[in-house]
Amino acid sequence: MDDIPHQLQYLSLVPVLSLIKYHFLKQQGRKLLVMETKARVNGSMLAEKIGQEVVAVGRVVTNDGKSMKLELSDGATVLVSFVDVMEAMPNSLVEVNARVGDARTLNGMALVVLNDDFDLSIYNEAITFASRHDLFQMQPTVA
Repeated sequence: MDDIPHQLQYLSLVPVLSLIKYHFLKQQGRKLLVMETKARVNGSMLAEKIGQEVVAVGRVVTNDGKSMKLELSDGATVLVSFVDVMEAMPNSLVEVNARVGDARTLNGMALVVLNDDFDLSIYNEAITFASRHDLFQMQPTVA
């Protein structure tokens, strides 16, 4: 790991770059643990993720409850639509779980409001770095 910047080395130890769901399955009398992951993305990555579920972090520009304009970590603006009303004040930082409709549209499934001290620029550096290195690409696995 000598070629990885010191401040990003912890990312290989902590699975912060994926949302992980656990499902227990029975197959031939054994329980299997299946981990499903969602890519963490910024605006420049959305075009290659159309139709996929992703996690995006950004600042709320406007919110009418069912849709919000969100400025993602790289400055790109997207429209996020929700089925249910989502409460997030303008200028607050949020993490959105969504399916990518196109390069500028997300269909939101869940929303988490983040602390005001969350650093979007460092987050953007981390996910950009991780997207270029296989070491950080988490694949679904069965244990």
